[in-house]
Amino acid sequence: MADTFGSDTETGQERSDFRLGALLIEPDQNSVSNGAQRHRLEPKVMQVLCVLAARPGEVISRQELIDQVWGVEHGADESLTRAVSLLRSVLNTDKDLHSVIETIPKRGYRLAAEVGEVQAPLADPEPPAPVEEEAVPFVREPWRRDTDISPIRYVSALVVLAIIMLWTGVMIGRSSSSAVAVPEKSIAVLPFENLSGNSEQDYFSRGLSEEIRTLLTQLDELKVAGRAPPSVGTADGMDAQTLGKKLRVSHVLTGSIRSDQDRIKVSAELIDTESGYQVWSHGYDRLLSAQSLFDLQKDIATDVAGALSVSLNVQEPNRILGSDTHSLEAYNYYLSARETDVFGMGDRSEMIALLHKALELDPDYGAARVMLAMNTGAQAWNASTPAEAEAFLARGRAMAEEAVRLNPDLAQAYTALANFEGLAGDWLEAGRNNRMALERSPNLRVLHDQTIFLMRTGRVEEALSIAQRGQSADPLNPDRAATLAMAYALLGRHEAAEASLEHYWTLQLPPGEWDTYAWTIEMQAPQTVESLMALCQRLVRSDPSLRPLLAPVIDALPDMEAALGAVEAQFESGAGAHPNRFEILAALAAQLGDPDLALRIWRHELEGTRLRLMRIWGPVYADMRRLPGFADLMTRIGLPLYWREFGWPDRCRPAGASDFDCF
Repeated sequence: MADTFGSDTETGQERSDFRLGALLIEPDQNSVSNGAQRHRLEPKVMQVLCVLAARPGEVISRQELIDQVWGVEHGADESLTRAVSLLRSVLNTDKDLHSVIETIPKRGYRLAAEVGEVQAPLADPEPPAPVEEEAVPFVREPWRRDTDISPIRYVSALVVLAIIMLWTGVMIGRSSSSAVAVPEKSIAVLPFENLSGNSEQDYFSRGLSEEIRTLLTQLDELKVAGRAPPSVGTADGMDAQTLGKKLRVSHVLTGSIRSDQDRIKVSAELIDTESGYQVWSHGYDRLLSAQSLFDLQKDIATDVAGALSVSLNVQEPNRILGSDTHSLEAYNYYLSARETDVFGMGDRSEMIALLHKALELDPDYGAARVMLAMNTGAQAWNASTPAEAEAFLARGRAMAEEAVRLNPDLAQAYTALANFEGLAGDWLEAGRNNRMALERSPNLRVLHDQTIFLMRTGRVEEALSIAQRGQSADPLNPDRAATLAMAYALLGRHEAAEASLEHYWTLQLPPGEWDTYAWTIEMQAPQTVESLMALCQRLVRSDPSLRPLLAPVIDALPDMEAALGAVEAQFESGAGAHPNRFEILAALAAQLGDPDLALRIWRHELEGTRLRLMRIWGPVYADMRRLPGFADLMTRIGLPLYWREFGWPDRCRPAGASDFDCF
């Protein structure tokens, strides 16, 4: 197999064609085809595929792939990440990012598909020996001419040829367009149209659509597209077939809502996007009460599942949890707060106010309490003092504990509580609560919360795998893109981090721009003195409140020793009230080559709050992690007990029964 798939292009060695399932791989042509569509790969990308195909099913480390394909070329690590991403997009027709090339955390990549040889066509049998025949006199056939083809016949031939070419082009166009893979068992839930005549009720109709979409994700075999933005829908003049192509789904669920005094009327329609025909439709007319709305959601989700089970043989949905409020008004406030969160309309203070109103109407409303807990705790990010941050976190934890008590089946309540427990140093209990959440429902919200938790504990490779799944399933959610950018940065995959960061900005409403979060991500990459100065100046322009903190450092650069002195002086004086000041100073100390100072700053930061704990696992702090004091710091905040029960981080390993080393 090594001879077949050898990737040494410098020697001019030819590489044989092979198959991956239905795909034909032609290495010397840098081509991947399925009979209907052909993809041209970059030579290095094809070499990566050939190295993996030479040892199918075997885990090949990133370093070995880099050595075989790039050697010592600068930027090879990022190039490998990009190459694997490109291969997955070409090889996986169902867009499951891990079905053909699997990422094995902390080890490398493995080709999971079966590799087959291309059978050479059978040689034509040798023709029989010619039989000598008696020569016959040459006679001119009546149709042969010595003269040129007549103009009429020439024009006729051109017309026929043009018709053939036109027909062939149409068929090729049809084949190419139909080659775009659309999962057979897939659906998109569009925002339900508000026909009430009251634009203030738009949030209610979109929120109901979102609740239905969440319920449908519990169908085991159904692929549910990420939420469509509010502007996407049939109201834009797009029919179901156009929407299906745009969203790449086989079915769309659309509908409308009309409220009239004490009644609500909902119509829902399931459409096959290939034919444009209606598969199922139903109308609902209910009394306007919170319980009827929850039943309505379950009815629509279950009815859609039934229609899909007939035509697509989809399994029945898992048990759907009932409502946990008796107040319609409280539910309305909850939906409005969800829109602020999910669709990015409004700020956190507005969301918290809406959730408080919901809980005033129904103090036992578990879902509202979970959302309020997370947003109360999130205010700690912008606290100006550790004491203020701890107060926000303590209030959030109390709310999460109450949510678990109110609704023990609510998975998000357990992940919310787990994050607060980790921030308080109760890592073992946090790990157990995360496990309980996954046992109840591994939905996207639960997986996102677990991604944050895993990054704080240093298990970034595992967090990245979950974040990639979340981004694939919910590509329009800004939080997913932001988390993915941080995971890439912490693993040193800087090009991928920048791409995810740019994607994050485009998803924000209004579109985002470079800020402190972007600075944090860029500081994980190696910087020169000049680029470091430019980043500091850009950060001050983005956030002028940081000028008092950074001005002495900027003035001292490019003198690295003087700049380090300025960083240390600012740390010792506690200059500035900016919530990110210690993280900023620690990153500068690490970039300027003083890991001891970086560790001192982080020790001070983590004694106050552990919100930014995940940053210490990035490449800029590699030298800091090797210091003996780093292991002592991790022991003080209680992480080794968690690691021994749930798994070690990417950058630490056990050393004996009670010790460990980090790097």
